Amino acid sequence: MATDASILGRFVWHDLITTNVDSAADFYGKLFPEWSIEKLETGGASQYHVIEVAGQDIGGVVGVPEESGIPSHWIGYVAVEDCDAAVKRTVDLGGNCLVPAIDVPQVGRFAIVQDSQGAVLKPFSVQKQINLPDEPIIGRPAWNELLTKDVAAARDFYCSVFGWSSVEQPIEGMGTYTVFRSGEQDVAGIMSMPDDAEAPPNWLTYFHVDDVDARLRTIESLGGQVFLTPQDIPGVGRISVHADPVGAFFALLRSESAD
Repeated sequence: MATDASILGRFVWHDLITTNVDSAADFYGKLFPEWSIEKLETGGASQYHVIEVAGQDIGGVVGVPEESGIPSHWIGYVAVEDCDAAVKRTVDLGGNCLVPAIDVPQVGRFAIVQDSQGAVLKPFSVQKQINLPDEPIIGRPAWNELLTKDVAAARDFYCSVFGWSSVEQPIEGMGTYTVFRSGEQDVAGIMSMPDDAEAPPNWLTYFHVDDVDARLRTIESLGGQVFLTPQDIPGVGRISVHADPVGAFFALLRSESAD
């Protein structure tokens, strides 16, 4: 079964890689009561918990040992026609393949790749049915944004790897914002990181919520961190940026279209 053409080039799945599965499940379960988190019996030593929202699976939670040195983080999967070809393009353009392509029966084939500046994601040849909503749904990923030191280089890299195009969109009071498109669908954005930023380039996942400020108070009460207090972005909505108690970064978005 080939990847459904309607989802090619789009972010279709998100995993939380965490050094403390129990803490993560407790935190996100309380922050997003819309979620159902269920352990998937894989038959192996590793554990995988599936996240369901409004009757649809949206991602999972994967535990890694602290001694692995892997920091807790969210990682997105981009639907591609050929995972191996996407990996080859990544490497040819100066990126790296961190985990070679893996087949998961009745799910698909994916790898973990790193772009030429260090941000990671997963190209995913999809075999399972994945339905992406036309309208925002509370608790689901709403947007993906690349934070990078060189916007032009990152734009060229991803357009070559995934066949994306890019457009510059003006944002009132903020200049222009680079948006990736797959066909006519906006799929992700790029933001320039400050030169003195301590974190390496990375992808940031936004989750759609009904009330950014109320969810922020929940995050604080649960031991999460606030890196960007709520602010309104004209033409977009209201956003904030956080880290969970284990250190994984994520963001919240109340879209203007939901008003």
